[in-house]
Amino acid sequence: MRTILPRQAFQDALTAVATLTGSRTARPILGCVSLMAEGSQVEVSATDGEAGLRLGLPALAVEEAGRVVVAADRLLPIVRELEDVEVSLEADGQYCVIRGEGSEFRIFVMDPADFPPVPEFEDEPDMVISGAELRRMVSLTLYAAARETSRYAINGVLWEKRGKRLFVVATDGRRLARAGGTVLGLGSADFEVVIPAKAMSVFERVFGPSGQEEDWNVDVRVMPNQIVLRAGERVLSTVLLEGSFPKYDDVIPKERTRRARVRRDLLLGAVRRAALLTTEESRAVKLAFEGEALVITSQSPEQGDARVEIPIGYEGEALTIGFNPVFLNDALRVVPFDEVLLDLHESFRPGVLCGEDKNEFLYVVMPVSLSR
Repeated sequence: MRTILPRQAFQDALTAVATLTGSRTARPILGCVSLMAEGSQVEVSATDGEAGLRLGLPALAVEEAGRVVVAADRLLPIVRELEDVEVSLEADGQYCVIRGEGSEFRIFVMDPADFPPVPEFEDEPDMVISGAELRRMVSLTLYAAARETSRYAINGVLWEKRGKRLFVVATDGRRLARAGGTVLGLGSADFEVVIPAKAMSVFERVFGPSGQEEDWNVDVRVMPNQIVLRAGERVLSTVLLEGSFPKYDDVIPKERTRRARVRRDLLLGAVRRAALLTTEESRAVKLAFEGEALVITSQSPEQGDARVEIPIGYEGEALTIGFNPVFLNDALRVVPFDEVLLDLHESFRPGVLCGEDKNEFLYVVMPVSLSR
């Protein structure tokens, strides 16, 4: 294989696929990237054994077609440190040689036959959705997915297609985030699949054609144990999680007796300030709603106490309720609304944070005890 690539674009491609090679693994081949030169482009791909990412990179020249598999943690730093506009790659069965002006590096390569297959996007898509819309939905929910739990299904993110709507849902048992968006076309039968959180993190961070953030679509192909996403020359695939996702509709409160309307930035700032005097043992802030004011307080036996007051619009009787400030901050950091609503019922019942349209986004958070 011999090819010449634009260095910055090559670096960007390697950075993207390296999101799947950073974890420690007993299989060294999973720490590698595959480079395949053919026609007028080089395909860069990587996999962690469950998720895979491949993308096409236009080459300045492909002088000899071929494929090489090389350690990502060796190749990426070299390309990143080069100052050349162009970088030359040449590979045989033993070395991959990277050349820039005045620089030459030789890296040992691995056998491409040992590299696990990275799925391609085949056949027609089952669903097409705006890439910017899907990224918004993932950003609004991913933080709520469980981490390291025996309930395997909630380690992932639920995709639920209902007609022309797609809902993305994540929960860890103490809070639940749901975002909805419109399917653009080629709608197949309704489906429910649970996608690993790591694959969704890769999607959020590096998926999508660069420079087209406002106008790109994602083709989705759903199979019995796998889902494949395609946007331009990028293809992301992952196995699906087994097990049943919780019946989340049962968790969403059906009634409210109180509603607060508050500026998002004010509420985020107030919760963050009050949380400064909480500890792991007393991880709670108290929200007191009354009239046109919200008073947020915290107390730590070892550190002291805090009180922050902000103006709100409020409907209903006075209420005092406790929440984990981390859970509130997680949602308030990512919601795109200038103003948020807090729908409440009783101090021992879940609260709902949302915008004007709950089908667009809602966040259910369990209260915490305020007893000392």
